[in-house]
Amino acid sequence: MQIALFVLLLLTWPDHHPQTASEIDGTWTGAIEVYDQELNIQITFSFSDGILDGIIDIPQQDAYNLPVEVLDVDEENITFQFETGTGPAIFRGRWDAENESIEGDFEQVGETFPFKIIKQSSVVDNGSNLIENEIIIPTRAGQISGNLTLQDHPAPLVLLLSGSGSQDRDENMAGFRLFGTLSTELFEGGYSSFRFDDRGIGQSQGEEDATLQELAEDLVDMVKYLTSNHEDQITDLILLGHNQGGLVAGLAAQETDVSGLIFMGSPFLRGDKIIDEQIRLISEQRDISDEVMQVNLEFQSQIYEVVRSESDWEEVEQNLASRLRAQIDQLPDRQREALGDMDGFIQSQIDRQLSTAKSRWFKSLIELDPAEVISELEEIPMLAVFGGKDTQVPAASNIEACNQIASEFELNLDIVVIDEANHLFQRANTGMPSEYGMLGREFTGDFLDAVLNFLNNFRTVRSL
Repeated sequence: MQIALFVLLLLTWPDHHPQTASEIDGTWTGAIEVYDQELNIQITFSFSDGILDGIIDIPQQDAYNLPVEVLDVDEENITFQFETGTGPAIFRGRWDAENESIEGDFEQVGETFPFKIIKQSSVVDNGSNLIENEIIIPTRAGQISGNLTLQDHPAPLVLLLSGSGSQDRDENMAGFRLFGTLSTELFEGGYSSFRFDDRGIGQSQGEEDATLQELAEDLVDMVKYLTSNHEDQITDLILLGHNQGGLVAGLAAQETDVSGLIFMGSPFLRGDKIIDEQIRLISEQRDISDEVMQVNLEFQSQIYEVVRSESDWEEVEQNLASRLRAQIDQLPDRQREALGDMDGFIQSQIDRQLSTAKSRWFKSLIELDPAEVISELEEIPMLAVFGGKDTQVPAASNIEACNQIASEFELNLDIVVIDEANHLFQRANTGMPSEYGMLGREFTGDFLDAVLNFLNNFRTVRSL
């Protein structure tokens, strides 16, 4: 069945409740009780750029790395599934945040069995002697909570901005604490840092559906607070943004004084162009025909037009409903019956898949041209680091766009490409998000070298 419905929202952009999804992120182990026997399972959930999905291992059946799709999650319940040769196997669980456990019913081929899984500790003792202070920063949208790590002497401070979707201060993806790890590496290199929970996460406040421009306003307020309250401890302030965090950093740099910018896997193309490229990459990965891919791209264009013109969604919803119904009609009778009320199921899928496209954030994403933002920063030293195997911010086209912008506007912008790295700057095989949880939870040495070499310029200048 060669139909890939609305690849955009299922792959990359926010959908699940971010606070809950970030807490579920990680590795869970347990068992399904099948006829008085335990079938051991391990599930690694990955909350990456706002999307919660994962992989499941069932060692007793020699089944490993099976993709898991999270259908629904809230503060109390989670439903997820994986595909088998006889249709989807579905877990309907109740999750206990305090005890970090999920238990409920496992359903497959009309039979139901109880299951329970428990989250495995992801705490790592890195041997570092850094001291982190939690601080609250007031902003126009509400308070922001984060960790401030300061050297015992005046030093450059790196302010870390996460990618799309509400992330916690560690930017925890598939068990890899990107910013938690990076803060330690920065401290060991002689730099201070600040990382924070995004709006609606932890003690951070503010409307979660915020435009990129509004997130930049938050950042301007944070910069002013840090430089005024810790003036004697900060020699320079550098913004490091991962994915869309780079765009937010660029917008903020137009409004406040910063010493430098680091773009970590950040887009240099408009959001709609990024999404279209993702659709092409996924189509190739899943052997979807060019004909079907073109239909999906045309449907995506229809969504862009409605978003930009702020017109009615009725035609898009009818289009999506007919596509969903066509897919369902191709399913075996047993799978169709398992969906229950067909009209209700289709409407719930429409609401789920279009929720992000209807957000203010999404409109700002597809309308903001990175070239217009970055071209205004000709006096600021900048570094753009790309993973050669990045499929979320597709490498080749964004590297080309970055080079063109840097050349056209004569920017002070260095470009580093790490050929074997993915979007998280792990050493990767395919670069696809489904692989993140299977890789080592560490950066490539080349990535860390690129960041530290750039930052060393500020220490050299300051020491003269």
